[in-house]
Amino acid sequence: MPSPVPPAPESHEADNLYASTSVETVIDILPEAFFAWYLFEPIENFMLGTLIVPPITGTEMLAGPAWGEPGSTRKITFKDGTTSLERILSTDLPRSYRYQPWAYTNPVRLLSDYAVASMRVEPEGNKSRVIWDYSFHSRNIFAKPFLQLFVTLDWQRNLAKGLKVVKEHLETSGPSIRIR
Repeated sequence: MPSPVPPAPESHEADNLYASTSVETVIDILPEAFFAWYLFEPIENFMLGTLIVPPITGTEMLAGPAWGEPGSTRKITFKDGTTSLERILSTDLPRSYRYQPWAYTNPVRLLSDYAVASMRVEPEGNKSRVIWDYSFHSRNIFAKPFLQLFVTLDWQRNLAKGLKVVKEHLETSGPSIRIR
């Protein structure tokens, strides 16, 4: 039986306390096929970490809607034993989805109380331009410069590395096969 879901913080998307980044790539896959594959690919297959961010080793579904639907929530576990929670805020499939990570147990918890992220797919001929936006909300104005430094120097690299794995897999194996 799935664990109960702790409440997520209210997002304050209009304030100026976000440390943000964006990565994008063009993948040789039809836009309609991208999310049908991506939403159900185990995140540990492509979020391999960096020197600072440990790789993801697994997920656990929590109570609520099935993964892929707004309100669905999962627990993310990292190689160092730390965790975070993640819920889908909204979907506009096959074009985009928005999600909110929070409840970090790793050191980022000292700087950020949650993040708001989105992934969008835009048609580019018979290919897909995948745009991954990620914004960590700073706990306060004093934390923001340190959080932005982390986001710029490491988190962006983590996202780009994950998107590179996704691109390479989809272009060599296609969306009918999982990475591992």
